[in-house]
Amino acid sequence: MESITTDELKKKMFDNEPIHIVDVRENEETAKGIIPGATTIPMNEIPDNLNEFNENDTYYIICAAGVRSANVVNYLKEQNPKIHAVNVEGGMKAWGDEGLEIKSI
Repeated sequence: MESITTDELKKKMFDNEPIHIVDVRENEETAKGIIPGATTIPMNEIPDNLNEFNENDTYYIICAAGVRSANVVNYLKEQNPKIHAVNVEGGMKAWGDEGLEIKSI
């Protein structure tokens, strides 16, 4: 499974690369804040939203600590091997530990 650190993701964002971040935490968790520009799709809603994943884009999947996002990356690959999904190691915990911006929703 492909993965990326929060530091590497931050660099991509600051370099203005076109990126798609999908936060798979539950609504109660994302209410505390998300990465600016991220889309929220709770993990249990991913099967109903497969049409949101375009084969031509790369999706950086994030959760609280990296476990659920890894499961989602594996699930997406099983459903369609052409979907390019990348796990964000350490999740929002690592993002917050680095003092990176979190936006309230």
